[in-house]
Amino acid sequence: MQETNNPAEGAMPVPPMGLGFENTLKDMRFIGWIALIKGILACLSIVGALIGVPLIIAAHRFIEGINRFELFRQSGTQDELVAGFYELGRSFRILKILVIIYLVLMVGWLAFMFLMGGLGILAGLAEA
Repeated sequence: MQETNNPAEGAMPVPPMGLGFENTLKDMRFIGWIALIKGILACLSIVGALIGVPLIIAAHRFIEGINRFELFRQSGTQDELVAGFYELGRSFRILKILVIIYLVLMVGWLAFMFLMGGLGILAGLAEA
């Protein structure tokens, strides 16, 4: 009798979140640590601490979410997956607020520079 080769017999089991899940977790962990280090370095100045402390908190929550995903990968329990997404959501909420503050400050700075340049031109015209 002829044996048929079943390709699924010797195949590795597919992880619950797909084959690239482990590499994605490594990349996420790297980004989380970079954000944490950036927040620590920002806290070296008093003014930088205003941005650094929330960045440290967001990075810590981001890393906690990654740890939950790692536990989900090992155990397969849905509770760890839900907790991981919850921690990531908390992290992204803080990062969203920081980005909005940054954009408002940048627009204010550009408006201030535009006004100072415009006032300089008007002062130059008044002297002429």
